[in-house]
Amino acid sequence: MAEQVPRSILIVDDQPENLAVLSSVLEPHYQIRAARSGELALRAASSAPKPDLILLDIMMPEMDGYTVMTKLRASPETSRIPVIFITGLADVENEERGFELGAVDYITKPIRPATVLARVRTHLELKTARDALSNENARLEATVTERTLALKQTLQKLEALNGNLKKTYFATLMAISQIVELRGSGIGDHSRRVAELARLVAFKMGVEINETQDIFVAALLHDAGKIGLSDDLLDKSVGAMTSDELVIYRRHPTRGADAIKQIDTMAGIAEMVRHHHEHFDGSGFPDGLSGLNIPLGARIICAASDYYSLKNGMLTDRPMSAKESFLFLLEARGSRYDPTVIDKLQPILATAEKFEIEEIPVKAAHMHEGMILTRDVNHPSGFILLSKGTTMTHRLIEQLVAVEQQSAASLKVYVQMDTKK
Repeated sequence: MAEQVPRSILIVDDQPENLAVLSSVLEPHYQIRAARSGELALRAASSAPKPDLILLDIMMPEMDGYTVMTKLRASPETSRIPVIFITGLADVENEERGFELGAVDYITKPIRPATVLARVRTHLELKTARDALSNENARLEATVTERTLALKQTLQKLEALNGNLKKTYFATLMAISQIVELRGSGIGDHSRRVAELARLVAFKMGVEINETQDIFVAALLHDAGKIGLSDDLLDKSVGAMTSDELVIYRRHPTRGADAIKQIDTMAGIAEMVRHHHEHFDGSGFPDGLSGLNIPLGARIICAASDYYSLKNGMLTDRPMSAKESFLFLLEARGSRYDPTVIDKLQPILATAEKFEIEEIPVKAAHMHEGMILTRDVNHPSGFILLSKGTTMTHRLIEQLVAVEQQSAASLKVYVQMDTKK
């Protein structure tokens, strides 16, 4: 669908003939504004209509292109406008300096119309995508804030409910689980997997049905305390955390339990949430409980949660296969984990694992069409580029590669493993 208003481009060059050449190439497609000095360029960039892209000459009297670029990036009004340097300087040192200052591209003279049009079109498309993603990210952040406030208000109201709350609380807890999921980083998906596996283990252990349901609910909410962690800490594996980060991370079971136990009928669930990081040998946290002093549900959730955390790379320095993850659990049987829990877990995983979708990390440049994302792909700045479940196309792959080049950072991309090979 064609755009209603042409995109605006500001051309900055002190030579009238250069302005004429670039204008003749771009005017059939875009709204063109021109400036013959750095000072005029800065005024034009800050006035309406603000340019969607700036073509900036480097060699200009009084204020060169590098200085203009520095001032553009220093102003909140113009810092996000993409800039392409156009110059007769073609040496590597000048190119590197331009990119260090924040330029998105570099075109050398003499001007080739096809090259200019192609690069301008590419960077305008990227800007459109970035703006859309930024707006969506802001909307999601506002939603998380709103839902978090709703969760707090819901918990306060639940505290005052009567003794019949136990009969109707399950639907409410599912809603809370969905609110926690909005925090991102796969918390909701991880919790659902852990809850289902924990319920199966409890059933195999002969746990009474009401207690099995409580274990399921505790597993759904076991990471509720992570809602207060920073984005960086949420996305970092435990093995990569600093000692200070570990101190912050290890508070989440207590924080989650403190929120949940505000509901009188959920004291038992809160205890399971508090102790799901305790180890059978007493080496866990927050209270260093050991053996049968750890609530049964917490012992089950510990093993189930660690299994999936090993598989997605959040417990160690790399994602493990299903086999490697379970071998880790086996080796820690009797030390980190309750032996009985591991004994009941083994046949469940042996039966169910073959139906589970595996994922592998892949570099953006190595992707091919048809790959399916198993996790959200986030920009280094934090906003979501592509959502989990997206089927990759040639165009989307090109855009991811371009983002990596512009940000000089590798994106974390995970796709479904091709089980046909």
